[in-house]
Formats: sequence, C-alpha cells, structure tokens
Amino acid sequence: YNIVTAFTIEPYSPQFGPDSPNKLVMSPIRGILTTEGFALPDPNKPDRLSVWFSGGKIECGEPKDSHEFEVWKYIFGSCNAGASPSIGRRPSQSERLLSKRRTFREGAFVLAAKLMLGASGFNDGMDENTGEMKYSFSRPIGGHGKTYVDILHLDDNVRVMRGHAGTIYAFSRIGEGAT
Repeated sequence: YNIVTAFTIEPYSPQFGPDSPNKLVMSPIRGILTTEGFALPDPNKPDRLSVWFSGGKIECGEPKDSHEFEVWKYIFGSCNAGASPSIGRRPSQSERLLSKRRTFREGAFVLAAKLMLGASGFNDGMDENTGEMKYSFSRPIGGHGKTYVDILHLDDNVRVMRGHAGTIYAFSRIGEGAT
C-alpha cells in the first residue's frame, strides 16, 4: 500500500522569524510525499492488519517548466552554488551552509536510521530532471502490535478502518470494480 500526502511549502513571512528555512520561497510550492508499505494479517486478531513501512519518495507537485520547480530544485538539489531563482542573486555563505549542513542531532538520527532500519537513498540527492528523492528501509518500520489498522467494516464497495493512533480511514471502490 502507498499513502500519498500532498503538502505545501509556504512562502516566507516575517512571522516565521529570522531563522526560517524558507526565506527563498516567494510563492507556495506544492509537493507530494509517498510512503510505501505493506500490510499483513495480525496473527492474534482476525480483524487487524499489521502495517510495515518500507520506504517512499518526495517530489515536487509543480509543473516541470515552472518557476516553483526551479526553486524546488534549488532548495533540495545537490548543488546550490548558483544564483537563487527566487531572489535573483547568489546566496550568502551562511544561506548555503544553512540549507545543506546537518546539525549534530540530525546526523545522529541519520546514523541511527542507517544502523537500525537499514535506511538508504536519502543521501543520494535529488533527481535533477524530476525533482524526486527516494528512500528505503531494508528493515521496515512497524509490525505486529506497533503499527496496525483494525477493520471496522468491509463489503464489496466500502472499507472502514481505525489506525493504531485512533484515526478513522474510509475507502470506497470507484470505477469498473464498483458493484
């Protein structure tokens, strides 16, 4: 199963404070986060599916020929030494360092993800043509008793589930498979 989440990087506003990471964003930029995973029947509860997350990707939701896509590539790309498409000048050294350097804490999280989850791909950078970044886990997150959905209702057209955190999910079949 894939969970697709749309999000927006909002334009900079002084209310975000002087250290806001989105100072170069002048108009909203839409993005798409896809979380990949799979579900298996729980061995102890017949109406429960255990969910495992195995990877995903983040990509720009703007047209490839748009100004917003160029800003996306500048923010997430592997090389940001050229002129910024949003401010029309080369960023200062502190702006470049701010956008690329990890804090000690972030570095510790990356190391933990590599060691504990077998995480890979997140340091490979962005595909400059598509604006897409991918990651994967060789030891998926979740599993029996940790991440699950309980099936509350299931018929030929509708499935209603409650997640382990209490979120209700409702799905309806559309198209040719609908009865």
